[in-house]
Amino acid sequence: MSMADERIERDRFESQADEGSTDRKKRRKRAKNVGTSNKKQRSKGVKMLLWTLRKSIVPLIMIIMLVTGLYVGYVVAGKQPDGDVFHWSTWQHLYDLIFAES
Repeated sequence: MSMADERIERDRFESQADEGSTDRKKRRKRAKNVGTSNKKQRSKGVKMLLWTLRKSIVPLIMIIMLVTGLYVGYVVAGKQPDGDVFHWSTWQHLYDLIFAES
């Protein structure tokens, strides 16, 4: 291969590398613009609502799992009628059995 051919290939490689880097820069710039434009469009009330929902999702899931666990434990494992699970007197009686002085 002659020096001229090597120079042509090197120039071609460098131009392809430059095009790739400019494409990457353009994509990054577009991604930054997309992320910032959505945040600017949201009102303060919507931001507060989303913040509240994000903070309350874990306690909400925990409450759902507690109720599900109580139901499964009382009805499936304890073989008791399913209507009694949600009566306060059932759990008060259970508490009295566990913590009663004998």
